[in-house]
Amino acid sequence: MLDLFRSDNVVVRSVPASDASRWVVTFDNYGIGHGFDRPGFGQEFLRTAGISAIHVMGVREDWYQYPEMAAAMQAVRQAVSGAERVMTYGSSMGGYAALRFADAAGANAVLALSPQYSIDPRKTPFEQRWLQDSQRIRWLPEIDGRIACRARPVVVFDPSKEDGRHIALIQRDIDIVPIRLHHVSHPATTYLGEVGVLKELVLQTLSGELEAAIFALKARRLRRTSGVYVATLALSQPPHRRELALSLAQRSVEVSPGNPLASSALAILLSREGRHDEAVAQFEGILSATNRDPNYLVPYTEALLAGGRYPEARAHAREAVEAMPHLAHLHAWESTLLWASSENAAAVIALERAIALDPQRKRYRKLMRTYRREMRLHAAIRAKSVAGRWAVRLVRALSNTRRSSPALDQDADRGRGEA
Repeated sequence: MLDLFRSDNVVVRSVPASDASRWVVTFDNYGIGHGFDRPGFGQEFLRTAGISAIHVMGVREDWYQYPEMAAAMQAVRQAVSGAERVMTYGSSMGGYAALRFADAAGANAVLALSPQYSIDPRKTPFEQRWLQDSQRIRWLPEIDGRIACRARPVVVFDPSKEDGRHIALIQRDIDIVPIRLHHVSHPATTYLGEVGVLKELVLQTLSGELEAAIFALKARRLRRTSGVYVATLALSQPPHRRELALSLAQRSVEVSPGNPLASSALAILLSREGRHDEAVAQFEGILSATNRDPNYLVPYTEALLAGGRYPEARAHAREAVEAMPHLAHLHAWESTLLWASSENAAAVIALERAIALDPQRKRYRKLMRTYRREMRLHAAIRAKSVAGRWAVRLVRALSNTRRSSPALDQDADRGRGEA
């Protein structure tokens, strides 16, 4: 391995194989890890396949908005100069980069799995999945502007919800080879790996031999063997198809008994049906199998809460927040749980942490105003109640004093006699 370029923000790492005629340039996906002491995206797969690779690794989830990216791509271009085939490759955030840096890297092929057009709120106001990052990042027009790509990228995606809208924006700028796979969720990479077609997709796109229509048909025919697909289909069912949703979720676990995504879908739907103890047991199995992956702690906590198990829910909410303390929405989520449990002071502190992490989120400030207003109202009600109780006690005390005082009784008698 050799670092071709290195800055505080990005590293370009070369992992050559014996065949230097083909190169794959990969870009990190969201959540792959921070820092540079780790493998790049797809590194082990490409090394095992004997494919020369260059891994572009960002220090954080910044969608590669670094001013030195031009210099980094120049280092890539020099390293692959003379190669017959050069393909940029990435998933989600990495797919975004694979599209946008293909020309700069000298690529003649692109494979982008579930890419975003942008997550800049001004360009994609519908995108809510990475709001904290989107508002934090300084978007560079030379990177995040209109896409230009001489190659015709192969783009695999689930057209449902946000991903389909991103692809529509991408197609406004460039021509692509779209491969639509409904209900495979985000990113499509997980589904492709589960059904065993990811390797051939990468190799055939790299070689230029991919027949997109044939590949898409094959990938769709494998859907019923995928726990990811069946689970996603289950969760997408409308409320009036509750029985079908639960049946599909149970089927997803049968198809992929060790798949935590399938098990999680079943647990969520069990909880929706009021079968909270079964849902909790299902989640406990998932957490045990995934070394307490914090991504499953949130729905587990919500299942506990729905079942009325507040102390346990409170403890596991804290565990989730401590596992991912940089995520503002988790602090806000913990805040609402605390407020629902009447732990109002702790709820305010949790929401203050969320606001500090994501000061631009108006929803958090609005919620804080609601908290403050409710607390003032409750304080006023308590004060009025206390004042009322004291007034009642005072009246009773005076009444008792009056009845027990001989002098008052004599005065009263004297008054009645004079009258």
